[in-house]
Amino acid sequence: MSKCLPKRSRMKSMRTGMKKSKKLSIVLDANWYVSACISRNSRRTLYYNILKNTDLQVFYSSDLIDEFSDVIERPKFSKYISRKQINRFKIIALKFLKKTSDGIAPEIARDVDDNYLLGVCESSKADYLVTGDQDLLVLSQYQQTKIVTMGQFIKILTLSQPAG
Repeated sequence: MSKCLPKRSRMKSMRTGMKKSKKLSIVLDANWYVSACISRNSRRTLYYNILKNTDLQVFYSSDLIDEFSDVIERPKFSKYISRKQINRFKIIALKFLKKTSDGIAPEIARDVDDNYLLGVCESSKADYLVTGDQDLLVLSQYQQTKIVTMGQFIKILTLSQPAG
């Protein structure tokens, strides 16, 4: 079984309790894809559950995949994951993701290399950008997109579940 996929026995369903007609649209920062690939714990399971959640639509762009590839192919990660596993991860992940254009990157993030993510959010009309990057989190929102940590996003999902 690939290092990038959780064991079936550990998978748990995450539901948002939202109406079926409206999916939450999200963009995950490239570092979350990297983390899911090299992690052997709950982070990989969490990532996989987000991808499989039918109440969510996760968007990606060419720039986002390029950023993921640039980071995950660095020599320091080769001890965690092989090139073959990286390619398998991409194939599997892309089955669950929806492509959007790269958009026009505004120049508002403290780190100019992060601006492309805001362009992806704009072109996909994302409800949330999930990131751990402080240069993006400090913005808190860009147009219609709320910028949150994974912990905050999980709380949002949990709060939107029906009681019972």
